[in-house]
Amino acid sequence: MNLEARMRELLTNFYGSFSTGLPTGWENSVAEDVVVIGTDQAEWLQGRERVVPVLQAQMDEMSRAGMRVEADDPQIGSAGSTVWAADQPTMRLEDETELTMRLTVVAVEQDGRLVIKQLHVSVGVPNEEVLNQTLTV
Repeated sequence: MNLEARMRELLTNFYGSFSTGLPTGWENSVAEDVVVIGTDQAEWLQGRERVVPVLQAQMDEMSRAGMRVEADDPQIGSAGSTVWAADQPTMRLEDETELTMRLTVVAVEQDGRLVIKQLHVSVGVPNEEVLNQTLTV
């Protein structure tokens, strides 16, 4: 399986954990020196030992709250042993409210397996809310 197909499978597993709260294999693909960035100001996490338990706890909490995540149309590319993806998955809340998320992930192939080096998952906030100013988009 090529790197792009492996990244697509990794994303499917990652999104699946939001819905079930259960490990789906993505956690085995986290590098020791991974950096994960989320929406909350406290969500700048570094290192596998910190990242995996926090993400597993959050996924369990979201699952128990009836949330699920569905892929949009991941844009995936690769160069050499590096593969990346950008997606706008939809998070569905228990009441069926939809939130568009943002996801980027960079992984490398090491010893025949895909290893996540950087992951960013967040929900966009309008510039007006953060800056009290409208910017060109």
